[in-house]
Amino acid sequence: MIGFETIGNATITCFDGGPVLSTDPWIEGTPYFGSWGHPLQIPQEQIENIKKSKYIWLSHGHPDHINGKSFKYYRDATILIPDHCGDRIFDYFSSRFKCIKIKSNEWFQISKNIRIKSFADWNQDASLIIDILGQDCILNQNDGSLLGWKRTIKKIISNYENRFLLKLVNWGDADMINLYDESGKFILPDAAKKLPLGKAYLHHMQSIGCNFAIPFSSFHKYIREDSIHMNKFITPLDKHFEDFKSEICNLLPAHIRWDSNNGDFKEISPTKSHGIILSPQDFDDNYSDELTEVDKDLLCKYFKSFDHLKRNFGTITFSVGGKETNIKLSNHKPSICFQVPRNSLMKAVSYEIFDDLLIGNFMKTTLYNCDSLYPNFTPYVAKYGDNGLAHSSSDLEKYFNYYKLNSADYWKDMLNIKTESIIRKTISSDSMVYKAAKNLRDRLVS
Repeated sequence: MIGFETIGNATITCFDGGPVLSTDPWIEGTPYFGSWGHPLQIPQEQIENIKKSKYIWLSHGHPDHINGKSFKYYRDATILIPDHCGDRIFDYFSSRFKCIKIKSNEWFQISKNIRIKSFADWNQDASLIIDILGQDCILNQNDGSLLGWKRTIKKIISNYENRFLLKLVNWGDADMINLYDESGKFILPDAAKKLPLGKAYLHHMQSIGCNFAIPFSSFHKYIREDSIHMNKFITPLDKHFEDFKSEICNLLPAHIRWDSNNGDFKEISPTKSHGIILSPQDFDDNYSDELTEVDKDLLCKYFKSFDHLKRNFGTITFSVGGKETNIKLSNHKPSICFQVPRNSLMKAVSYEIFDDLLIGNFMKTTLYNCDSLYPNFTPYVAKYGDNGLAHSSSDLEKYFNYYKLNSADYWKDMLNIKTESIIRKTISSDSMVYKAAKNLRDRLVS
């Protein structure tokens, strides 16, 4: 067989006779400090195909994509790592596995009939183009936004007959949404709107030039006692197809095996996983545990290392074990309070994986004099800092210079991001004015 199959959360396995490549295998385990679990069981046949793959491509550092419990399934494979500033992921794997760092926008032949191109972006995400037989092109966008590469990728894709888009499209719970305002009121996330996703899929397909899409990187459920209340915001599988209407584009089932020789597919039907619920204590998270003086010193050192936070926030407060620890950064008014159990907090800081706490959504986050963790907290701490190893102002300058030199469409995509940010700050996203301004922006930067 020559083709591919999709399974799990964000795994594509490609075949050229046998399995030659699998992406981001999350086979077992409960990422985000036990908060996430699989809603569907991965069939044994698909697990065996992952195990037999010659190459494993890992897109980015989130634990539903680089999953420690799943490493044992691909110890004999060669690990392919995108070319990111900081090389944190590459340095880790190259000391433990056979590992190759692949340059962005360069073809890498993985078998006679299959080649790939990887595209690292400045958000520490990465996308992958998979060419099968010169006729099928898979764009594995997973959680990324094609930053610095959109025009280049669109041009490459246009040369193929079958163009598959695989990206995260959901109501928006795969991020910190356990947010509260100054009065202690829960801030209803966009995911609460539960809008039909069919139009979103069609928009993304048309934007990049794909004629097929497959729901992807959107399959998890909350399984910790202190996060299961967020399950009301996850997207049921059937909702991905709601209001999708097109005569030229096709939205395929989430889990399929595509035969490139015949140009058709068979659906894979995984069974539902067991409805387990885990206790915070299973992960040594006791809400009564207080911070030690050593903990407080480490927290202070960690957050004061981010120059950007000092320019935008006054105080970062941690409510742990019923007691507050305040980290004074500046005299600015915007401040944040995180209510979180000690063990996971200190692991997140010690291992520099703070995003895992945010996405786990058992941590309660209260915002003061600001309405979001974007754009001044999450990217600078979790993306550029933890993953990109850029903390100081000079680090950040070197970091973005790296992507300026190694992203073909850096300036165009950065302009796109900046102009959209300005539009969002000044005009409601639900208004006709916003939509008209966004359409004009899209035409100007396309």
